[in-house]
Amino acid sequence: MRIYLLFLKSTRLIRHLLFKIMPRVSKSQKDPNAPKRPLSTFFLFSQDERPKIKKDNPSLSVADIAKLIGERWRSITDDKKRHYEERARQEKERYDREVAEYKKQGGGK
Repeated sequence: MRIYLLFLKSTRLIRHLLFKIMPRVSKSQKDPNAPKRPLSTFFLFSQDERPKIKKDNPSLSVADIAKLIGERWRSITDDKKRHYEERARQEKERYDREVAEYKKQGGGK
């Protein structure tokens, strides 16, 4: 039993040394000049719908607004979804052009 307790004590010490004392490795910082990723069809739809919902129901919480947006997204017609898919495709093309230009200028090494 004594050996087991010593083992537990030593593992706690090792864990303490590894996680508390050693410096933490930080994530590499994102380049603020890098192009922003394109929005998905749902996020484009959300950008259009959120102000309408807030205007009609100013007392709703963020979670309730998100639920309503999800319900509206599931109920819209395929024609309207195609509209958002086209906008998302245009956003993706814009992003691809900006990334190519960004890399050509030496960014994203």
